Amino acid sequence: MIRLTTILLIVIFLPCVAKGQVDEIKSASAASSFKTRSSESTSGGSSSSGGSFFFDVLMFIPHWQKYKLHEENRQRYPLTVSLETMIQAGYKPKDDYFLWPRIRGNWGLFSTDFRMNYMFEKDDAGGYKQFHTNDWQILQLNITTSRFLTLRVGAGTMTEAFGNFNQYTELTVGFGIHAPDQSNVFYAEYRDAYKSGVDVKARIEFNAQYQHRIFNSGALKGYLTAGVVYQKYYSTVDFWGVQAGLAFKVY
Repeated sequence: MIRLTTILLIVIFLPCVAKGQVDEIKSASAASSFKTRSSESTSGGSSSSGGSFFFDVLMFIPHWQKYKLHEENRQRYPLTVSLETMIQAGYKPKDDYFLWPRIRGNWGLFSTDFRMNYMFEKDDAGGYKQFHTNDWQILQLNITTSRFLTLRVGAGTMTEAFGNFNQYTELTVGFGIHAPDQSNVFYAEYRDAYKSGVDVKARIEFNAQYQHRIFNSGALKGYLTAGVVYQKYYSTVDFWGVQAGLAFKVY
């Protein structure tokens, strides 16, 4: 276990990065921003049948939430009401690395999730340049929360913290397999950031990670994490790498 911990911490803090990707992403973002301003248009209203469907869904949500918060369901899935924080980092060969501070709150059917997505690389002068996005899944629905499986879908925003501060709608789907006591967890996630009227997606992402619990102190649980990530920006810039870090869960 000590050897595994050492390897993972080395991966977390290893200062490596690939040249050119930061500038490529920023250039693609600027081009997308110009295209958006040049092609904005208004859309028509929704149909009455669509409004009726969403009204029925909204009426069902309180009953769904009541079921999720039932004591029996909370015993099956202890993270039903919980707070999760994560600090994950990773790298790719040719000197590219990233950092993900992240926090998620869970309350029955609902979750909200905020992540800062940093990418760093060395410049020709020997310094560093970086960009980052703020990824807020404003609302996620925990569709399945059983003893062994978790399935959630969500919607929110991806905001580029550079240039024109472009903002995109981001949809997510997450799937988890875990031990009943949450001591070991595998979780995979897909993210899709886009804007209406723009053909090129700002980013698509797939990430997967394994979490192994290393301590359990009352309501606080700690995990080592390790996994992989793939991101594609503006259909031109690919980024893939390995990730590792720490996660803390309170429930």
